[in-house]
Amino acid sequence: MHETGWKMMHVLTNAGDQALMIPMEVGVLFVFMLCRCWRMAVAWAVMVLAGSGVMLLLKLYFEACGPARHRVLYSPSGHTMAATMVYGGLLSLTRLDRVSLAVGVLAIAVLEGWTRVALGYHTVVEVMVGGGIGIVMVAGFVAWTPPRQTKFRPILSVLFVVMIVAISMHGWHPNIERTIQSASRLYFSKWECKKPPLHE
Repeated sequence: MHETGWKMMHVLTNAGDQALMIPMEVGVLFVFMLCRCWRMAVAWAVMVLAGSGVMLLLKLYFEACGPARHRVLYSPSGHTMAATMVYGGLLSLTRLDRVSLAVGVLAIAVLEGWTRVALGYHTVVEVMVGGGIGIVMVAGFVAWTPPRQTKFRPILSVLFVVMIVAISMHGWHPNIERTIQSASRLYFSKWECKKPPLHE
């Protein structure tokens, strides 16, 4: 692939990095609270906590024994889940109809998942798991906030938060994945692993 293509792919894949996702999740929640959109705030917080919690549990379980020789599902894609959940949740704040929203959220999951596979970070199954969880979280958020199009107005405030976070967090990459791997192998391997973990 051309060098420009690789750079663009890295930009796209980093759009799901926790360095962006965590501040963005907090920033959007703050906007909801400032505009007194309490139902939106609660739904957003529940979506983020549920999605992140499920992904954390899956990673702790599957990563306990290290990658298998023929890797299929070792580390579900947190980037794909987070990008689908956060950007899909933001997309739901627009006036798109349900079909267009579903297509948009699916497109986000496919695009982010494709970059993770193409760059060698995950397998197809791993990004499908991550994307699937993200889609379920967005569906829950949409189902819990049916009056969002008529009651929520400050979409520009949300976009401003997204822009500020993207600029301020550019280039910073927290080492969350390695921390999860270490915790998984330390606390879960003695119960889950029948063989010694393979070295990476």
